[in-house]
Order: sequence, then C-alpha cells, then structure tokens
Amino acid sequence: MELKTSAVAKRLGVSTKTVQRWVKKYNIPCTKNEAGHYVFTNEAIEQLEKYKFLGVDEEEKEHVEWEEVEQRLDELERKIEQKADDVVSFQLLQHRREMEEMLQYIQQLEQRIIELERQKQTEPIIEQPTKQKRRGIISFFL
Repeated sequence: MELKTSAVAKRLGVSTKTVQRWVKKYNIPCTKNEAGHYVFTNEAIEQLEKYKFLGVDEEEKEHVEWEEVEQRLDELERKIEQKADDVVSFQLLQHRREMEEMLQYIQQLEQRIIELERQKQTEPIIEQPTKQKRRGIISFFL
C-alpha cells in the first residue's frame, strides 16, 4: 500500500509539513511520483510512526530551538564577561600609569625641597637693621 503525504499526515495526526520535515531529517526511505510528491510505503509509515511514538515532533523542534537560544545566550554572556575583564584591565593599567606619573611628580617635588633647604643652609645670614622705636614728642624734649 502506498500513501501520499496528506494521507500519512492524517493517519499520524500531524501536519504535512511535519511529515515532509521528518522525511528529510531522518532520511525516511520513500519515493516521489511524477508530480514530485512523496509516496510512502508501509515500511516508511512504520518508521514515521516510530518517530512520532518517540515524541519526535514540533516539541522537539522547539526544544532544539531553545537549546540553540541558550547556547547563544551562554556565548554572549561569555563575551560580555571577557569584555568586562578587558575594560577592567585597561582601567587598571590607566590608573597605574597615572599613579606612576604622580609618584614621579612627588619625587621631583622632594628633590626641589632638598635643593631649597641646601640653598637656605648655605646662604649667609644677613641681619636686618633694627628700627629704633619712636618715642613720643615729650621724650624728644627730655
């Protein structure tokens, strides 16, 4: 007995597209007629029933699609974590560079302070003349 796709789909309780997809996916042995439509033998129908019995239908397709989505999400999360690590590494290097520049500036300031202290020690001390106190007009006459 040979059946067409629509009859097999009705017998299995699935859509014709599902039957066509199973034929391609699981390499079900069937022939095509002059119009290019699948013609199923009893053996092919039994294999299709087995796949349906095992639960291979639209739910599997959705399950596979969810697995793909989860894999893509995992990959995206990994890329985001890598990017975050790269950003943190760049920021750490930038902060380290800034700290090294500040350390160099502090060292320059320390050297300048030391030089100024040496100059102060070697300079002769010049005494300023002391100013005399002003006395009131009365003391001028006394």
